[in-house]
Amino acid sequence: MEIICAMTWQTGLAELMRILAMLCIGAGMANLFHCRETVFIGPARWLVLGILAAFLMLHCGIFLAWLAGFALAPGPADLLSGASLLVIGISQGWFLLHVKARMRRAMGPSLKRRFDSADAALFEAKSSLELAEEIAHVGYWRYDLNGKRLTWSDEIYRIHGVTKRDFTPSLEAAISAYHKDDQAAFARAFWNAVFCKTSFDISARLIRAGGEVRHVRSRGVSQVDADGDVSSVFSVCIDITEQQQVEAALRRANALAEKANQVLHAMALVDSLTALPNRRQFGAALVAECRRAARAGTRLGMIMIDLDHFKGYNDLFGHPAGDDCLRNVASAIRGALLRPGDFAARYGGEELAVLLPATDFTGAEMVAGQIAQAVRALRLPHPATPAGIVTVSCGVAVYDPETDAHDPVKLVSRADQALYRAKLGGRNRIVCESAFSAEVLP
Repeated sequence: MEIICAMTWQTGLAELMRILAMLCIGAGMANLFHCRETVFIGPARWLVLGILAAFLMLHCGIFLAWLAGFALAPGPADLLSGASLLVIGISQGWFLLHVKARMRRAMGPSLKRRFDSADAALFEAKSSLELAEEIAHVGYWRYDLNGKRLTWSDEIYRIHGVTKRDFTPSLEAAISAYHKDDQAAFARAFWNAVFCKTSFDISARLIRAGGEVRHVRSRGVSQVDADGDVSSVFSVCIDITEQQQVEAALRRANALAEKANQVLHAMALVDSLTALPNRRQFGAALVAECRRAARAGTRLGMIMIDLDHFKGYNDLFGHPAGDDCLRNVASAIRGALLRPGDFAARYGGEELAVLLPATDFTGAEMVAGQIAQAVRALRLPHPATPAGIVTVSCGVAVYDPETDAHDPVKLVSRADQALYRAKLGGRNRIVCESAFSAEVLP
């Protein structure tokens, strides 16, 4: 009797376990059916779910009948239980195969489109990179220390003037491609990156396969592995030949502009007719020499010179001859000044001025006499003068920092007054403003 009870309970327990297993399978499949990803499977999912529900209800009925005291014979019960499990297994297998086939058909085109899109994007990115390298003349290279292999991008081949088919890059060939004066610097920068883990930025001349010289700039870094050892060196190479040419052209243009500015500056300060400094430069020199005399406590002599009857000379011989006369007189005055610091300028018209640093009245009057004598020595004919040749009148004044109160204008005014008195006294003479004494020249 006890054995029968134990078998009965074992049968009921097995049936209960089958029901629980079917409940778990049904709950999982029901949850799967309500997912958006399985909607495309269609009505087949509901057919499988209906079969599972029917067998679940059958087993529940058997279990309830067993609880109420009604139980099938062991043979029919086992047959029914085995048949139900076989149907469930077949249904699940069919369903999974159906799902797999539908997913392959549905996902196949989608995955293909994704792969095609990814390939197109990769090709476009690679094409854009190569185009950017070609436009910007920027390439990259990488040297693998473990495999001792040098890899170049397409632009590096173009910079070197070689092709992938005809040239296999190597470290030795890459270094020897540089100008012989730049090879050591590049090699030192490269090996410093290898052994010292430093970056480098170096500009050098590269000799292309055809002998053309290109200017390149390489900026690189060392790459380390998981152990912290340098495994490779990566560098970006830029062709800066055009930039170097532009910079060289700019330097030449700047040099020419600077030279032109110097010429213009000189033209602005030099009288074009006599080649002497003009009145503008004379004013600057006068202020500077007066300040220097004030600092040193010395005197500054000035001579104002005027060609005698120069208007009559132009009337007799014409203005071109008058210009030649002025040039000759200016040259004679320049030759009469023996010290480097003495300064002669064209003051205006036929008037010229001379500044004599560290010179008193005696010295200034002596230089004025030398100038007058140099002009007479030219022996330029001038019938309108008593001497029959071109002569000059000179007015001499001296700047004294103790009495002139640092006013350069007063010096010019006194020299001009002395010149006026020389002309008023008959010309061809030197008048010194100290006592307005006049020296009549022969």
